Amino acid sequence: MNINTMKKIALLFVVIAITITTNAQPPRRQGGGRGLGKEKIELYKIQFITKKLSLTSAEAEAFWPVYEAQKKVMKEIIATKSNDEIQLQEAILNARKKFKSDLKPVLKSEERVNDALKIEREFLKKMRLEMNRRKGFRA
Repeated sequence: MNINTMKKIALLFVVIAITITTNAQPPRRQGGGRGLGKEKIELYKIQFITKKLSLTSAEAEAFWPVYEAQKKVMKEIIATKSNDEIQLQEAILNARKKFKSDLKPVLKSEERVNDALKIEREFLKKMRLEMNRRKGFRA
C-alpha cells in the first residue's frame, strides 16, 4: 500500500469514528432540554389551581381567561418597569388589585379570591421543592 491509500483509510476511520460518537450522543432538546417539560408543568399548574380552588366547570371557564390576562399583564410590567423597583412594585400591586376585583364575580367569596391570589406562590414553592428533591437536595 502506498502512503496516499493509507492516508485515505486513516481519514475514513476518523470520519467513521466521528460519525459514531456524534450519533451516540442523545439528541438535544430546544431550550436546553426544558421546552418539553414546560407544557407538562403548565398542565400540572392548571390541575393544581383548579383543584385547590375547587373550581366548577362554569367557574373554570370564567377563571382561566382572567388568570391568563393577569399573567400577560404581569409579564408586561416586569418587562417595562424592572428598571425602577418602586414603580415595579407599585405596578404589580395595582395589577393584583385589579385581578382581585376581576375574580370577585367569578369566585364569589373573599376567601376564595384570597386563595386565588396566594395559589401561584404555593405552586411555585411546590415546584421548587420537587426540583430540589429530584436534584437530591434536602429542603
